[in-house]
Amino acid sequence: MNIIVKNIHWLIRISLASTFIYHGYPKLGVSVANLGYLGYLVGPFELFGAIFLILGGFLYENLTRAGSLLIAVIMIGAIYMHLFKWNDHLSSVEWQFLILANCIFFIIRGNKV
Repeated sequence: MNIIVKNIHWLIRISLASTFIYHGYPKLGVSVANLGYLGYLVGPFELFGAIFLILGGFLYENLTRAGSLLIAVIMIGAIYMHLFKWNDHLSSVEWQFLILANCIFFIIRGNKV
């Protein structure tokens, strides 16, 4: 049981990282959501955030925090765009809030389980 408790963070880490590698890689070099120059940062933030999140589990706690922070910034931007620019309903951003909550967990806890 103890080994499961110590390593369960990898489930969250890998699911977050794989999602953002999958969605971030195609956005490299492409402006997203009519954001101008800021739109070019979305792909690198997603991709490097995911890579840092995985590497942070093996190397340095601050890599975990940095990766989570990069992804959290993207999620805050996505929530803002959906709710205030595109006037979507709150239910359209439930996944973004869930991802943001996971990122906040890793920003606060780092590698401490």
